[in-house]
Amino acid sequence: MQFKDAREVLKSLLNQNKELNNLNITISSRALKNEEAIGHPDRKDFPLLTGKEVLLQAEVDGSLGQAFTSDPIAYQGNIPGILDLPADRLGNYALLVATLNAVSRKLGFADHTIHCVDNEPETCAGKISQTVLEKHGLCKIGIIGYQPAILENCARVFGADNIKISDLNRKNVGSLRYGVKVLDGLTDTKEVVEFADVLLITGSILANGTDRSVLDELENKQFYLFGTTCAALANFNHFKRLCPLSR
Repeated sequence: MQFKDAREVLKSLLNQNKELNNLNITISSRALKNEEAIGHPDRKDFPLLTGKEVLLQAEVDGSLGQAFTSDPIAYQGNIPGILDLPADRLGNYALLVATLNAVSRKLGFADHTIHCVDNEPETCAGKISQTVLEKHGLCKIGIIGYQPAILENCARVFGADNIKISDLNRKNVGSLRYGVKVLDGLTDTKEVVEFADVLLITGSILANGTDRSVLDELENKQFYLFGTTCAALANFNHFKRLCPLSR
């Protein structure tokens, strides 16, 4: 599958909008505290609350962009400097993705770049499962990336036997969650894809180095990305995205 990555898209935007370089816009990025990123939801098993991921936020001239990462890096400098950071560290790429989301928000190429909070993720998950049901009917669902509210709502709507899910967190792999066994995101992606009629894929794959291994498996499958990480890249790659309560 053809895919424009964050580095390619950000370079293109800088070339097309020279004022972004000339204004020497400052980017301030930091990992958000749990209460800033997701508020105080009743559910306590979101990855943000279990310490496996944090939400990195970049600000460009008042516009905000985010990316999930397990390797948060603080940065302050101009936008071209982001492109000069070493490419071999995942945290640098997550910073690149968050910056692209902020720049794209500023230029009007992306919206819904800020994560929902409190119990909105629960409502969001219900809306996602209902959207899939309305568009595709009762079908087999593949979920790549453990998001507990989405899994629980999909299990309720489609039935646990009609769902397969994979995740990278070793504590989740092999466990039974809402009647569904969590498969290994490093080795079982193909199994999830082949099983599913429709796939729900975390936008975090675009910031954690697994994008190619997932996207190359999709072929002609129907899929939706979810989350704020993929705000800009979903748009530039013409991928469908479900993130109804983000801001």
